[in-house]
Order: sequence, then structure tokens, then C-alpha cells
Amino acid sequence: MWKYYFSLGTVLVLGALGRASELPDLGELERTIVKEPVYTAKQPLYGLLVFGPQADKRVWMVLDKSKPDAPSYDVFYVDRNADGDLTASDERLVAKAPEGFPVFSLAEFKDPATGAIHCDFEVRGRNDPSTVMVSLKWRGKMKMGGGYPPDPDHYMQLSPRPETAPVVWFQGDGPFRFQRWYGGKLAIGGSDDFKVFLGQPGRGKSAFCAAQEHILPAGEWVLATLVYRDAMGKEKRLACELRQRC
Repeated sequence: MWKYYFSLGTVLVLGALGRASELPDLGELERTIVKEPVYTAKQPLYGLLVFGPQADKRVWMVLDKSKPDAPSYDVFYVDRNADGDLTASDERLVAKAPEGFPVFSLAEFKDPATGAIHCDFEVRGRNDPSTVMVSLKWRGKMKMGGGYPPDPDHYMQLSPRPETAPVVWFQGDGPFRFQRWYGGKLAIGGSDDFKVFLGQPGRGKSAFCAAQEHILPAGEWVLATLVYRDAMGKEKRLACELRQRC
């Protein structure tokens, strides 16, 4: 993935691309699933992908098992046409495990909001059976991945209930927002990196969807505002361009 960062001593950094008031309210999404298959796992795990500028096209995904005693979740359901019915024959995927972790993939995924074709759709498991990353190549061009945390070792976990399922918003046409990537408080007088992902915020813990490559044109950067208090306790603000890319 690609991150934008600067090094500067301060106490707090705030900023964004795209106003918060323009964000759809992912907390108000309808969570009903119209029809589900008979699951084999004692506890299937749920996640929700949303598409479109208003995040109004819902694609449910559910992890299941091929056998009740299977050591990992090796079956995956994805509502490819966003109709709320997970029982279609082409919506059940079986895992491959090239690196010891389950991987579910589709060569193409049709965007239910725009009809655009996204390539290389993939859901990849991690050490914890409930933890996954979701990725695709937006319009066949830009790599995006959902499930990033602000801190290490806390990637997105799917939920045992649809009502609490994390929501990942795939929207690669912009405008983009950002999320901090690692690092705690910045030290006053020190030199600390402040890194951000560009992408779209989700709903739930570690549900940010980030661009995994450079997407800003040359000469354009993330604009951040540092908010701090001086020695007299007076609030100060300083606008900074995050020009370094890694």
C-alpha cells in the first residue's frame, strides 16, 4: 500500500480530502439479508461491502466452512448482484490456500452501483480465522484494499451477526479521505512520522478501504492541519502538505 507522511514535532494532526459532511451515514444502512444458504459452520461470520457515491449498494459476504470441524473458514459467500440473496450458484466460493491462509477470488466483479468491471477481487484470511482483507483492482486500474487498521495487529474482523458486521466502502472515483496509519502521539520538539492512507472510511473497527498505489497526480498532496498549544497555552494551527510518498 502507499502512504503519505511528514516528520514534525507536535501533539495532534487533523485533515481530510473531502468534507465529513459529504460522507454517507454507514450507521444507517439496512442490515437485512433477504435469503441465506444453510451454513455448515456453527458460527458463520458476516461482513458488508458497499458501493456507489452514496454507499447505497450493499454486497453481503459471509465466511462458512465445508465441514463443521474444518480447521478454517474455507467457504465464502458473496452477494455479487447486491440483491440480498446469497443462494445463487455463482455466489459460493471455495478457498485456495497458496500460503497456508484461505484465499477466495473472482477474476471480475461487476460494480452494482455503476456497472463498472473491477478485476482481481480477493478475500484473504489472516492468522485469526475471523480476520480478512478484501481487495480488488478498481476499474481494472487501481489496486484498493479494505480492512486496514490505524494501528498494527488489529485488522478487520468479521462479525457473528449481520447487525454488527463491519462495513467496507469501495469507492475509487473520489473524493478521497484519509486515515492515520500507525504511530501514537507525536513528541513535542521531536521528529516523528505521521502517515496516512488515502481512500474511504468504513463502519466498524479497522474497516478503512485504502488505495494500494500512488493515486494523486504529480504536484498534488494531502493537506493536513496541525493543531497544538504553544507555551502560553494558546491554540495554534499550521497547514502542512504531506509531500513524501512511500
